[in-house]
Amino acid sequence: MANVTAALVDDDEEVLDLIEQILKEEGLTTWRFHQAEDLLETLESTSFDIIISDLMLPGITGLELLDRLNRKRITTPFVLITGYASLDSAIESVNRGAFSYIKKPFNIEEIRFVINRLRQRQDHLEEIARLKRQVTMLQSKLPKEMSEDFQNISLPPLMPPLQAAGELSKAFAAIEYLGRLKSDGLITEHEFGEYKGKILKRIV
Repeated sequence: MANVTAALVDDDEEVLDLIEQILKEEGLTTWRFHQAEDLLETLESTSFDIIISDLMLPGITGLELLDRLNRKRITTPFVLITGYASLDSAIESVNRGAFSYIKKPFNIEEIRFVINRLRQRQDHLEEIARLKRQVTMLQSKLPKEMSEDFQNISLPPLMPPLQAAGELSKAFAAIEYLGRLKSDGLITEHEFGEYKGKILKRIV
């Protein structure tokens, strides 16, 4: 996995120093911002692998920053820093699509847990990209009866059905869905590999 770059947004230098130290120990490259507006301007030309922002900022708040990122369709994983008194805001941020939140006072292991989740997410996305390339290479070998094969695949509950012949996007969606189930702990690593193998076997 390539080097991970994090954008840190907080107007407190001590907080920035602490988080930056932890992230650098985990091998991340960090950019520091004292207000959300500066980050938004930088995002016009630079992308990050994760954004970690305090809730209370001069200018727009951390939640407002998340809303603006959503409107701009910037899908960078977003983590909100909040105190115990503002825990409702942290939960609200997750409801709005935030990747996670970190409570003050900081627990180092909690921050490391978030970074490990991010790495797992990136590894999963890289695996999906690899599978897409593999399926694209095999596209010319697909039989016209592909839809019948797909319909016979035994998939976990709530799996999106694979119905239309030749629709490779259905296969991609199925594999991505399996990845989400695995990340949420609803299926095991073994079950993920087993179901993924069934999908790939039908299109080779």
